[in-house]
Parts: sequence; C-alpha cells; structure tokens
Amino acid sequence: MDMREYVIEISTEVFRVLQQQAPGYVAWSEEKPGPTQKIILGQDVYSEFIDRAIAHRQTLDQVVLAACTRAATQIFADGGLGGKSKRVKRTN
Repeated sequence: MDMREYVIEISTEVFRVLQQQAPGYVAWSEEKPGPTQKIILGQDVYSEFIDRAIAHRQTLDQVVLAACTRAATQIFADGGLGGKSKRVKRTN
C-alpha cells in the first residue's frame, strides 16, 4: 500500500515540544531559523490532525501540542491516532 506523506508547518515552540515528547519521530537535524518549522506526516496522522483541528476549531499547533501532552507512547508509538505509527520528520 502506497502511503502518502504531507507537510505541515507548526510553530518553532511546538516543534521543540514535539522533539522533547516524541524524539524518535522528529529528525534531529538543525531547526531552521524562523517562527515555523515544517514536518512530514503520514496520511493517517495528517488526516487525524486536520479532522481534529476542524472538529474542535483549533489550529494545527493546538492539535499537535495536545497530541504531545497526551501519553506520547500511546499516540505515536502504537498508532493511537487512528492508524499505523508513522515517523514525523523535519524537512529542510
């Protein structure tokens, strides 16, 4: 099955929280200067983030931060966001 990947932009602050809470899911390359960082999400995680943002009228930053503050092992490690677990990688 071909899994598509999508790029979203999140704030640098939320990106740093993501690095701390789920370090295996963010590439440890240097972050770019600026207020936002780009990350790559698998289609299942991307769809879940977009659906949650719309349903709860939240920004992607709020959705990613909420995912980070929940049990990271449940959400990221075992696919707790509604699908297979997928690495979240930082893009250049």
